[in-house]
This record gives sequence, C-alpha cells and structure tokens, in this order.
Amino acid sequence: MTYNVGQILFIILEKKMQVYPMMIVEEIVKRTLHGEETNYVLQGGSDPTTTILLSHIDGEVFESADEAKYVLTVRATAQIEKLVDSAVSRATKWYDNNTKNVQQEMQEVMTLSQEQIKVTLSDGTVANLKTG
Repeated sequence: MTYNVGQILFIILEKKMQVYPMMIVEEIVKRTLHGEETNYVLQGGSDPTTTILLSHIDGEVFESADEAKYVLTVRATAQIEKLVDSAVSRATKWYDNNTKNVQQEMQEVMTLSQEQIKVTLSDGTVANLKTG
C-alpha cells in the first residue's frame, strides 16, 4: 500500500482493541541489489518524538475512520448475532414447552421489513416502530 507524508491512518490496535489515529511523518525508500523497499514512520499522539515504523504496528491499518468503523461494526454485529442465537438455542433446550413461541417470534422479527415493526407497550398500546 502506498501512503503520503502527512496522511492520517486509523489503526485498530490488537492488544488494546482501540482505534488510534497516527500520522505519516516520513517515507523511507531503501534500494538494494535485491529490490526496493518502502516503509513509513508514524507519529502517535501530539508528541512529535513519539514515532514508530508502520511495519512494527501490531494492528489493522485503515485509511479512513469510516473504514475502521465499518469493520468494527460488522464484527460487533456478528458477535451480537452469535450471542442471541446461542440464547435462543439454550431456550430451545431448557424450556421445551415454550420452544415454538421463541422460534416463531424470532422468525417473525427476522422477516418483518423495517416499516412493519410493531411493538406492544406495557400498558397494552400497540406502537408502530419506524426505523431507517
């Protein structure tokens, strides 16, 4: 990947699970008999002396915050789906008499379009939920 000096990269750090912005402050091109190698020096934070080579970063590199946000959102959504599926599976095993109700409710919710969602409030009022 080719970057520009002054460009901001958004790094999802593996160990800290956070998004960290870093700016490219130097491009290093090394030419040898075996070819050419390009590396970048990144500044982390507001202190210009805090630098690290891009090749030493332990994380995923994104050129925009939106890209990083998208990846994190997809991962979080997948994890949430696993949690809910696991709960439904356990409900099926543990509470056999209510299994049909749980599965039917899940199927109904999954098949509704965004404009058809209805919610029954605690006082019995039925409200139409409009999302999007």
